[in-house]
Amino acid sequence: MTDQSLNIEELPVLGVGVSLSLGTNPDPIQLARQAGGPDFVEYAGAVDVSVYAEQVSAMEKQGIPMLYHPSCLNLCGPWPNPKSWLARVNHHVETVKSAWLAQDVSVCFIGEEPGYSIELGYFVPPILTEDSLAEAIVRVREVREAVQAPLLLEPAPVTCLVGDMPIYVWLSRLAQATDSGLLLDAGHVVAHQLALGRQRHELTEGLDELDWERVVELHVAGGSIQAHPEDPMKAYYLDAHDLPVLDETWAIFRTLLQRAKNLKAVCFECESSATASILWMLAQVRERVVQGTANAALKDRVQQRAGSMNP
Repeated sequence: MTDQSLNIEELPVLGVGVSLSLGTNPDPIQLARQAGGPDFVEYAGAVDVSVYAEQVSAMEKQGIPMLYHPSCLNLCGPWPNPKSWLARVNHHVETVKSAWLAQDVSVCFIGEEPGYSIELGYFVPPILTEDSLAEAIVRVREVREAVQAPLLLEPAPVTCLVGDMPIYVWLSRLAQATDSGLLLDAGHVVAHQLALGRQRHELTEGLDELDWERVVELHVAGGSIQAHPEDPMKAYYLDAHDLPVLDETWAIFRTLLQRAKNLKAVCFECESSATASILWMLAQVRERVVQGTANAALKDRVQQRAGSMNP
């Protein structure tokens, strides 16, 4: 393990930002120049940081903190992360001065040749068993030993669950065994709650098994709830960042804000969204953070930002 232990007290309070993919719309540089724009930019993108040299330079000049959130690491499953691949990820993290590295707990590539989750069609989530947990601990430790930044583990979106262990127990044990933090996407939590068979009015229940002390970052994004084709009593959640945020997602988001007392950052996921709608959503998220966060430092950071936008 590296010396990048999870000292949550030392992690920066970043405020409310956006999560997007570099190289596609919206342009984070133009977005950050807008009144009410993001406090920071979290992005997915290629491992080769030189691809984004112009964007990185521009964001550095504007003083915009950057967080790298790739989709290129196996944090579970039997396929190791090659050392050369991890070295490139670490170089990317160090180049952009990412305060931490975040990644969905999933299989992103199969075999010896590393790649990206999009090549598999989507994230392949873990099987929730003791054996799978043991494999995931090995995969996460590979990353922790190679990357000079704390690691945040995010439960990937699902339409069903496989295994006999509760997801929140499995995820918390993985974080504890590897000294990692947690990133929770409110929509992904909706997905897991539905997959567990909970009804829409029960979606905020049963979250006590999470290790809330380790939750560093939250996401909120658009999505949809679809009826199960074979069982009308069941439903599943689909991520769709070009759609509005569901009432069910906002309800989960409120619960997460109340429970995550060490929260440092909140992101609105905004791929393919128009600038006006992003700015409106950022205002909505900031208002909800101020009203609901259990972290006084985060509340102060967001209020200061709002004050600077409205002198």
